[in-house]
Amino acid sequence: MKKSLVVLLLLFAVTAVYAQDISISANVDKQEITLDDQIILNIVVSGSVSKIPQPTIPSLDGFTAYSSGRSQNISIINGQVTGSVSFNYMLVPNDVGEYTLGPFSIDYKGNTYSADAIDIKVLPRSTQSQAPSYAAPDYTEGQGTRDKGQGKELFIETYVDKLRAYVNEQITLTFAFYQAVNLFENPVYNPASTTGFWTEDMPPQKKYYKVINGTKYLVTEIKTALFATSPGEFTIGSARLEASVEDLERFSSRSPFDIFGRDPFSVFRRGKPVILATDPINVEISALPEEGKPLNFKGDVGTFDISGTIDKDTVEENQPVTLRIVIKGKGNIKTISSPGIPESSDVKFYDSASSENISKENYLVQGEKIFEKMIIPKSEGRLTIGPIEYSYFDPVLKRYIERRIEPMTINATVSEEEPQATMPFSIPGLSKEEIKLLKKDICYIKTSPINFRKSDSFFYKNKAFYLINILPLAFLIFLYMYELHRERLKTDIGYARSRRARGAASKRLKKARQLMLKEKVKEFYAEIYKAVIEYVADKLNIPHPSITKDLLEEKLKSKGLSESAIAEIKELFDICDMARFALVKFTKEDMHKTIEQAIDIIAELERVR
Repeated sequence: MKKSLVVLLLLFAVTAVYAQDISISANVDKQEITLDDQIILNIVVSGSVSKIPQPTIPSLDGFTAYSSGRSQNISIINGQVTGSVSFNYMLVPNDVGEYTLGPFSIDYKGNTYSADAIDIKVLPRSTQSQAPSYAAPDYTEGQGTRDKGQGKELFIETYVDKLRAYVNEQITLTFAFYQAVNLFENPVYNPASTTGFWTEDMPPQKKYYKVINGTKYLVTEIKTALFATSPGEFTIGSARLEASVEDLERFSSRSPFDIFGRDPFSVFRRGKPVILATDPINVEISALPEEGKPLNFKGDVGTFDISGTIDKDTVEENQPVTLRIVIKGKGNIKTISSPGIPESSDVKFYDSASSENISKENYLVQGEKIFEKMIIPKSEGRLTIGPIEYSYFDPVLKRYIERRIEPMTINATVSEEEPQATMPFSIPGLSKEEIKLLKKDICYIKTSPINFRKSDSFFYKNKAFYLINILPLAFLIFLYMYELHRERLKTDIGYARSRRARGAASKRLKKARQLMLKEKVKEFYAEIYKAVIEYVADKLNIPHPSITKDLLEEKLKSKGLSESAIAEIKELFDICDMARFALVKFTKEDMHKTIEQAIDIIAELERVR
């Protein structure tokens, strides 16, 4: 009992020793940050195990986590190998508040090892580092107007050219990336959300150098044109940029002994990830004024001009004329609507096409939109098109502007074509003007009855056509087979006798039937005997005088004839012999029965091959 207790204690001791061979710890570089800042979370798993397990990371509420790689250290002391793996994460706060990270844990051989949780406090953004939310920045060397990015290697900002605008008035949003160090790879740009705006990209990206507070930055600007679709207050969301830069702090230590604690493979890593974000921007969008709004106003905002031309001023009636209206200026070209044209009972208007030519020179949306309409004079005479009026709202002058295309005159002449006949029918979806009679003719009267036939009644589909083509071929085949037959009859005696046997037997049976009618008994049975014996001799190709009953039985058996049929033949021959050579009296009924028996025997032998 004592020995067992000692063994159990030893086992528990060994287990406890191994349980302590692995551990986990977690730490952050700071526990109180602002929304502008970020946290480096470092989780270290160490122990004398061959394979370090991956820690379990719980939900990190309040933060967006980015993995920044892992590092591994191995040491050998007195022959014992120990190692540790550091898992690094960058945490970007999403909102102000107090949060708890962890606890973090690992599972190893059925046991769970945990690191204590970490409390983090996130404060609002510092007033000194707020992003601008007004017009473009005015940084000058040594005279930075804001502290944004001062002393930082990288920083970003977004700003707009105006915080107040009218509906459909252009607002230019600029995203600026300030870079004072080299990047390991191209950064990832996540543009700001622009809900409530019609957006238009404004290429190209603008790059230039600028010195801010003694630091020279490479500045990259991306511009976007925004056009609000309705009045109200709108928020342009936060833009983000993910970059990777060299971690200079690893090489800037002043202690010469730090080199021995540095990971020699750190120079091959991808660098330190940096996550940057901008502040949202609030803009106020005003509704277009009702005062002075023209009746034909359709919502266009900017500065525009209008012009119109027709491709010809003289045309035959019912022939088309193309009207081309060009609206040119600065504003949201894509949303410009077609101006109204006064209706006229003398012409018909049809929308033909529209096209746009958009330019973004100086990061201002501008260009022209072209509307083409087809005009068809309904009758001859002098027709007037227009005037065509167009209006827009000028946000600079803050009033509506009306433009006008003076009336255009079209001289419609009489058509040289014959007047179109009245359409006896109508086509759904088309007016009478759209239905044109292309040709007319006199239809003659046909007095004789019309012989209709099916459209697919071709001669080659008739049976007679196939019969006419098959008969010659069949006749040639017949001649060929007949010639083969004749040639065989000449050269093959057995074949010739077999082919003639049935005919010879039929002649003798016919003669026997005549003898039966004359009641010539002996002659009748002699003829019956000859008919059957000669038939058998011809079919077997043997001389009939040499046929004996034994030979007959042997030959017929070799041909597969049944025993009963052979016996019947032998019986017929016995009857014939008695009638011819004995003094037995045979009646006419006996002869009739005999001739029928002979016919059946010949028919049975006919099936023998």
